[in-house]
Amino acid sequence: MATYLTTTPTLLQRIRDCQAVVVLRGRTLESVTADHEAREERQLGTFRATPTEVLKGDDEGALTIRMPGSTGSAEQVAWRLAPEDERPQVAFLVRENRSSWVPYFSSVFPLDGETVLLSEEVEDDRPDAEGALDLAELRALITRAAEDARERQTRLWEAEPEVAARTQPHPVLEFPEAPAPGATSAAPDAADPGGASAAPESPESPESPESPEE
Repeated sequence: MATYLTTTPTLLQRIRDCQAVVVLRGRTLESVTADHEAREERQLGTFRATPTEVLKGDDEGALTIRMPGSTGSAEQVAWRLAPEDERPQVAFLVRENRSSWVPYFSSVFPLDGETVLLSEEVEDDRPDAEGALDLAELRALITRAAEDARERQTRLWEAEPEVAARTQPHPVLEFPEAPAPGATSAAPDAADPGGASAAPESPESPESPESPEE
C-alpha cells in the first residue's frame, strides 16, 4: 500500500519521504512529450543528468529524470531542470520505475554557492531555523531523518516484533494532480517509520466448506 499525499509537503517531510537527494551540475533535455493525463495541457521533459554528489540514496551514475514544464507549446515551455541554467541544483527524487526518476512534488532547487534556494511553496519547518538552508545543514537533516527512522523501527521491533517483521517501508507518492489552491502543508507522521499509513492487514481466514446435506 502506498501513501498518497494531497497537500503540499513541508521541507522536513520532503527530506524524509523522498528516495534520493542529489546535486546536479549539468543536464541535457533528451525529449519532450505531451502529458495526456494532466487536467490542463502541459509538456513532460525527459532529462539525463549525472549527480556530482549523492546526499541520500545510492550512487547509480547517470539518471533519467522526467518532470513537467509550464503549460503551453514545447517552444515556450519552462523547465526547472533547464540545461541553459548553469547553476547547480538540488533535486529530491522518487522512482517512477526501474529506469527513471521524478522530482518529489517538483522539488528541484537551484544552488547559490552552498545555499539551497527553496521555492516559495515549500514550508521551511526546520526547528529553530536561522537563515537560509545550506548544503551542510541539508546533509545533517538527511542524517537525522535516517536516524529517526531507525529509532522508530527499533521501537516497533521491541513493542510488536511480529508486526515489525511484516512491515516494509511503503513509497510515498504524489497525488496525480497538483494540490488545490490554498492547500496546507501536511505534517509528517512521526509514528510511521517508513512513510506507511497503516500496518499490513491480516488475511481473512477462508470460510469452511459447508457439510453436505444428508
